[in-house]
Amino acid sequence: MLEAIYNFDLSVFNAVFSLHNSVLNTIMTCITHLGEAGILWIVIAVVLLLFKKTRKIGLTLGFALIVMELLNNEVLKPLIERPRPFYIFNLDNIMADKAVFVEAGKEARFDKMVEKITELIGKYPELAAKWASEYQFPGIIDKLQSWSFPSGHTSSAFASAAAIYSGNKKWGIAAFAFAALMGFTRIYLGVHFFTDVLAGAVVGIVYGVIGYFIAKGIVKLLKKNSKTSKLFE
Repeated sequence: MLEAIYNFDLSVFNAVFSLHNSVLNTIMTCITHLGEAGILWIVIAVVLLLFKKTRKIGLTLGFALIVMELLNNEVLKPLIERPRPFYIFNLDNIMADKAVFVEAGKEARFDKMVEKITELIGKYPELAAKWASEYQFPGIIDKLQSWSFPSGHTSSAFASAAAIYSGNKKWGIAAFAFAALMGFTRIYLGVHFFTDVLAGAVVGIVYGVIGYFIAKGIVKLLKKNSKTSKLFE
């Protein structure tokens, strides 16, 4: 099963990488940078919180992002420990970047990745050989030293889209379209597998739903208090 998944991911890379050109490279890089650290969505949440009519959406978005950060980046990624595409079946690549890990104080993560990669190569030698020969990191943006699954950019984008959709369907549809484009940039740039992005979209929507119910509960409590009830009227 795992071998079939990686073969599928490799076939997606081969198809997407065939689209590379200088114009798209610039566009995809700009879009993907909008998702760095969730800054775009945080700014949108703050703006929405400023106005009564959109305050509940802003609160929902804020909690969706908090849930995403806690569950996606602090629980799922360290639990699953999937190396990035450019490291997954290539010890030479990660060894060449050892100094980057050390400089960032991530020696423990480096050791764990080497262990994971060595295990995968030993278990799937033919797949490893195929991956090493067919996958070439585009080098459009820098390599990342964090775990790969699920995609954080995609998770935050879909969590935000779900949060926005809960309060405004038209805005939400536009946000979902942008979230899908964000996910595509991660594959295009070679920093995430298709399955990372797919999982990121699914769990992102879940984070958005959780954020909605948290915000709904808080708004209900605030409306019971005469001093805070006007915040959402």
